[in-house]
Amino acid sequence: MNKPWMALALFGTLAGTIAGTLISTNLQASTEQEFNNDPLAQRCIKMLDIYAAEDFDAYVTEFPEPWLGIFGEKTLRKQLADRHGSYIETYHDKPSSITIRSIESAKVTQIEKERLGASEAREVEIDMSNELGGGHLTACKYLRIGDSWYFRSLRL
Repeated sequence: MNKPWMALALFGTLAGTIAGTLISTNLQASTEQEFNNDPLAQRCIKMLDIYAAEDFDAYVTEFPEPWLGIFGEKTLRKQLADRHGSYIETYHDKPSSITIRSIESAKVTQIEKERLGASEAREVEIDMSNELGGGHLTACKYLRIGDSWYFRSLRL
């Protein structure tokens, strides 16, 4: 049966779907662009370069001042070496793509409050992939101590 109203309904549904997809894509691109300009997101991506280069001085600079005293240089050097090895194994020199997914409030642990004086925490969620299609979703955690934000962790 040839019913013009069915064709019109189908066309309306198709047009609505296409318009919805375009709006959604524009919102997603806008959101990702805003995340890319966020200072914590930029610092999170910088941490990947620090892991790749195994730059201990840059690594320690990202942490709050008491961090080195609490954990000691030997522990932090081992931690960086482990992260460097894991990073190089998965991404070789650099991930083929990095997408900032979100920046959200995170829980400040009791020890972060007591030992570091943290009052707030945020996580920058990123999606990284390598050339072979491997990779994963991960996050950098930052702590607000006084007026500044300090690196806390980056899961690899």
